[in-house]
Amino acid sequence: MAKIAPENKKVLKGLQAELKKLQGELVEVLKREGKDAWIDVKVRKNQGRVEKVRRQDADPTLLGKFYIEIEVTSKVAEVFVPLSIASGKKTAGFMYQIEGTAPGSIVSTDSRVRGEGVSQVSLGTLLFAKIPSGKTASFQIQATIRGQSSKKYKLVFTRLNYKLKLTDARYEQFLREIHSETITF
Repeated sequence: MAKIAPENKKVLKGLQAELKKLQGELVEVLKREGKDAWIDVKVRKNQGRVEKVRRQDADPTLLGKFYIEIEVTSKVAEVFVPLSIASGKKTAGFMYQIEGTAPGSIVSTDSRVRGEGVSQVSLGTLLFAKIPSGKTASFQIQATIRGQSSKKYKLVFTRLNYKLKLTDARYEQFLREIHSETITF
């Protein structure tokens, strides 16, 4: 094998570092486009409606009720998806934000999972859906938000966290945003 000149060794080392950095960025871009090596995510149902709750002693409250059904398919190995929903302070399975033409606030959220071969596993106080390789889990997410009259609102799930092993300290992330239907209050 031919000897490499010292200046070429430095160039080679720099190019290898650049290649490693670019490979990491490529993985990030592919995840944002919804191309994940471990899971496939599809939205099956996406519904929203407004409900007016009348109270005797105050103005009526406008509530937006959202229902989203998301199918998560494990491609290669079993995955564990937390059944929790959060806005970002703590790590959860489905991370959301409210987008609207005026401030809105969350009233309640609920998530359920079903699917062939899908089971629920608890790790401390956290509940995970265990999705076997090649199987699909259907997550039904219901959320209620409070908003203002004549304003538009929607829920945006900014990422979906999951684990390949329950003992892993870090989460893998599916980064393609999932948008709910936009509704006018």
